[in-house]
Amino acid sequence: MFTRRHVAVVATAWSLALGGVGSAQAYADDAPESVQQQINDVLATTQGGEQISSNEIAWEDGNVIMSFPDPGEWSAPASSPEAATLEATASAPEGMSSAAIARAAASIAEDAGTDDGADEGSNDDPPSGIVAAGSDSSCPTVTFGNDYYCFYQYANYGGRRLQFSGAYTMTQAVMFDAYDFENKTSSWSNKGAKTIYVGGRTVTGNNYSCHNYVNDKRPVLWEEPGHSHSKSLGSLDNKADCFWAQ
Repeated sequence: MFTRRHVAVVATAWSLALGGVGSAQAYADDAPESVQQQINDVLATTQGGEQISSNEIAWEDGNVIMSFPDPGEWSAPASSPEAATLEATASAPEGMSSAAIARAAASIAEDAGTDDGADEGSNDDPPSGIVAAGSDSSCPTVTFGNDYYCFYQYANYGGRRLQFSGAYTMTQAVMFDAYDFENKTSSWSNKGAKTIYVGGRTVTGNNYSCHNYVNDKRPVLWEEPGHSHSKSLGSLDNKADCFWAQ
């Protein structure tokens, strides 16, 4: 949950950028039922999440954000103003002014909406009536030195997007089940300079078994070098349970 300070910074920052923002509750009340139900389900099965817009949930003060596609869309949209402000706030150096954070948030939102090349087609069967065409341009780029990396529910960057910017390391695996995303990754994008190592449980249902990849020096499922992406995973589709960053 966000602290009073973070809520105040977020509201003040975006007000400076765009002149005000509605409450998360207002978005929840107005959101399409199908998307809202998905959000409700994730919030009910995870801890520490908070809905920040009509199609986004944030954890860890914005270091982790899950975005859902709008009705009739294949891919989740770029960061909302609320998410962009949290992204800027989470990675801002200590003491940075609200005005500077607001400028960074506006830049994040603009950059995220810039298409850097679409990959057509998908290995997944999209819902009826939805055309599978997408790109990884919705994954945020580096802000204030923070690396952003994203995992997508479907091939070709479709479905839900789960993005991270936290200072994670090789000493502790980040578990996808904390965000209701275990065994759900079908494509990914690493917009920063960190290398991401993705693994799966070696014992079904045992999160600690994800550490075996590091402790036993086993090969990881896949490695994500800095500034790289993949629109499909082939035989590794829907097998990811955890990751490390270096």
